[in-house]
Amino acid sequence: MAPVPDDDAATARPGEPGSPHVRASAASGASAASGASAGPVPPPAAVVRWVGAGATLVAALAILLAATAGYAALLAVTLVLALVVAWGWPPVAHSHTPDATSVVLALSAVAIVLSAARDDLEWLAAAVAFGILLSFAAQLIRPPQREGLVLTLLASFGGLVVIASGTSAVVAANSTTGASVAALGGAAVAAALVADLLAGVVARTGRDERVVGALLAGVALVAGVAGAVVTAALVGDVSPGPAALVGAVVGLVSWGLRRALVLEPAMATVRGQAGAAVASVLVVGAVLHAATTVLT
Repeated sequence: MAPVPDDDAATARPGEPGSPHVRASAASGASAASGASAGPVPPPAAVVRWVGAGATLVAALAILLAATAGYAALLAVTLVLALVVAWGWPPVAHSHTPDATSVVLALSAVAIVLSAARDDLEWLAAAVAFGILLSFAAQLIRPPQREGLVLTLLASFGGLVVIASGTSAVVAANSTTGASVAALGGAAVAAALVADLLAGVVARTGRDERVVGALLAGVALVAGVAGAVVTAALVGDVSPGPAALVGAVVGLVSWGLRRALVLEPAMATVRGQAGAAVASVLVVGAVLHAATTVLT
């Protein structure tokens, strides 16, 4: 007596009800019917990441309020935000050892941000170099093979750049003009968040992805200018023209980073959204430092 196969599909001929081809076609048809009944699905870039949007808003407003409160407050807020980046950035940047990379970035963040306690950038480069050495040391103690070594190091270096950029804004705020510029930056980042919230609306118009990106970039630019100009009128020390320029650049840079990361798999998690959101706030620090240098 011939043995009975465990699976009817093992002996079914192509075209018969039990064959894999027929079952796959049926499943495909069911999926298509389900999709048709559910309506059009927005592209992933059009999905509003609400945790990320909230984290961006909170971080930007924290920078704005701290800049108007004083140097110590801005230093403390920047340190907290840098630690959030240390926690959330590694999975977004594809680190193969995200927890170890978070430890490296957290230790480096303390050194980098506290280097601004002396109101200059003299120790910032040394603190970043400490972070680089720590990144390499963390990989040296990994067992052989070290899968994803390059990506993991790049994740560490990217986090160091973001944290160092945010710290440079703290140093710039040691003057009245610098503090005002930092406040403008926080307002511009918060205002440019409108582009993130409108992503789904613009995407559903059926326009080409490049056109959608250009439209959203325009929204981020205009919103950033508006937020900075209004804040400049309230805090003083910066005239409307320079405030508009700062707002335009800051709004675009902050929104651009979030837009570039929106399709990363880690953006489906709270950790990834928080890391990318706060990174988009700290990354504009170098722009604010440069603006302060020009205006003072």
